Amino acid sequence: MDLRILIAVVFGLVLMAFGGFYYALGPHSAEPPLPPAQTPGAAVPPAAAPPPPPPPMATPESIEAEIAQSEHAELLALLRQNFSAEYNDLIAVAVRKRNEGVSDQAFGQDLAERFQNIMRGKLKFGAGASMATIDKLAANEASLFHALGTEGAPFCLRMLGKDDTPATEPPPDSVRRLIQLGTLIRFQAIVEGMVANAKPVEPLSREEARVFEASLAREGLNFKDVNSGAYLNASLEPGKPCLTLETLHLAIARLPEGTRRKIYTGMFFAGRDK
Repeated sequence: MDLRILIAVVFGLVLMAFGGFYYALGPHSAEPPLPPAQTPGAAVPPAAAPPPPPPPMATPESIEAEIAQSEHAELLALLRQNFSAEYNDLIAVAVRKRNEGVSDQAFGQDLAERFQNIMRGKLKFGAGASMATIDKLAANEASLFHALGTEGAPFCLRMLGKDDTPATEPPPDSVRRLIQLGTLIRFQAIVEGMVANAKPVEPLSREEARVFEASLAREGLNFKDVNSGAYLNASLEPGKPCLTLETLHLAIARLPEGTRRKIYTGMFFAGRDK
């Protein structure tokens, strides 16, 4: 059984894990306002106050403090504790970017890309995580697809890599929080798997594939459509593909533990380091 089509859309969802970390800059005028015209004999207004001093230069300590006050504190603490070299590199880049005066948006985007690169190279270890952690990740993914199929429907196809038109607004908070949580759980799974040093997961047996097909049928999904990716074809309903992915997760969640592990390993970890 070829699981590659089943999992092709999942990894892209971590790309927005830092979506709430930066703030959009408000518009600023490039030209100073003209002084008001003076009336003869009128009192001369006092001189304008001097401009505020420039912000202090960023340091590793200030960047760490900034992140510690953000919603990503737990995620970055995990990175610092378990991958100190990568963490130090990330902080060093953040300091340099801040001191170069990049916008908050560019700052956040650069951190997000570097953070995802760190995770991408380690995802294979997640296959050895506890089943409790893997099931927690899968449940979060199901909730994420539900949010993308309902209040976040305009973002569904973008998140699946099927719509490259620029978004005109950020995703709903529910979507952003679930993406962030999914990234944290993935890292937790990586850490667990590195400690466990588990063996590679075997492919589905013929009987497991049969049981999987029956579970899909219970949710109204056709095995051949799932295997070919036809179930993700664009629909007139913007969020329908993501609701279908939620249904797929529900069909997997009821399978025996060993079968779930094999399928989830392919969806979340195996071969996702490219």
